[in-house]
Amino acid sequence: MKPLVSFVGTSGCGKTTLIVKVISELKSRGYRVSTVKHDGHDFQMDKEGKDTWRHKNAGADAVIISNKRKFALVSDVDEEKSIFELIKYLPETTDIIIAEGFKQELQNKIEVFRSDFSTNLQCSNDPNLIAVATDMPENEQLHNLKTLDLNNANEIVDYIVEKLLT
Repeated sequence: MKPLVSFVGTSGCGKTTLIVKVISELKSRGYRVSTVKHDGHDFQMDKEGKDTWRHKNAGADAVIISNKRKFALVSDVDEEKSIFELIKYLPETTDIIIAEGFKQELQNKIEVFRSDFSTNLQCSNDPNLIAVATDMPENEQLHNLKTLDLNNANEIVDYIVEKLLT
């Protein structure tokens, strides 16, 4: 299985912002990155009125849209897919998978723990928690946990590379 790390944390704590920086830094170092995002709501990938939306709205169980640069799949499921089921759809050429969410599953996790957004560490008892990206390393909840500077994407990527890619 490809190296996989999921960024988890409370809503609004900056997971997506951090992930974008991490992806950019990994790409600048030559890694091929794929991502998977968990959504707790009924996301809408297509715009109302567009062809694929019309296909799905008419009752298609699955719709694929494709061109020479990319493709996307929207499919009904009987139950939510695990992260391990979803990553099977990613390209074989992927060097590392970055996920957002999936805090209940059994993959490596970095929790984003930001002042003014995070009060309780979400994954403190999770053996898959490999680090906490934070702007408050002195917080007592982080005692005995590996902490990374939330505002230093290079440091976070260095840690990911050392821990998962070497």
